[in-house]
Amino acid sequence: LNTKPRSRRPADSQSSSALVPWGGEAVDVDRFWAESWVDLLNRQSWLARRLKIAKAPWFVDQEAGLIRFDRKDGAEVMAPVQIIGAWNPRTEIYRWAWDHPMVHTRLRAHSEHTRWFGEKHGLPELTEPLMKITEAEAWHMTAVAMKVNGAYAAYRVLTAGPIMFMTLGEPKLRKPQTVD
Repeated sequence: LNTKPRSRRPADSQSSSALVPWGGEAVDVDRFWAESWVDLLNRQSWLARRLKIAKAPWFVDQEAGLIRFDRKDGAEVMAPVQIIGAWNPRTEIYRWAWDHPMVHTRLRAHSEHTRWFGEKHGLPELTEPLMKITEAEAWHMTAVAMKVNGAYAAYRVLTAGPIMFMTLGEPKLRKPQTVD
């Protein structure tokens, strides 16, 4: 198992909200890592305020590549989804989706692209299939994956086993039908 990822701290400045995936150009890795954390915090705040899905029941359809949230007000929020990794709170082992047998191949694209970023920049925390890390560090891996892939947001779900970390495409809100 790999050691814990490098210690990275969030940037002090606001980051851009552009949803542009990393295209393979050279980057300042520390700055990229910090910007990804700021982007994650901003987008999580937006999800909580605007879409109100923090406590909504969810369902991932791996065949369709979608996640659905059923809000208390009857509205549904749907978004394209990619699984980034799974973190086991009992063992503190994180496993990237590109190495996880339960993740459908089509839902591994963002984790694969993140691994490519890690290979290009010599970041073992993005290229080792398993590592012992904290939940906060698993969030950092997801933040980097969100930025590398130009994802709209990130989300984590509790399961009977591991906690699954995901990136989301643009969410669509469908309000409940009203009867006149």
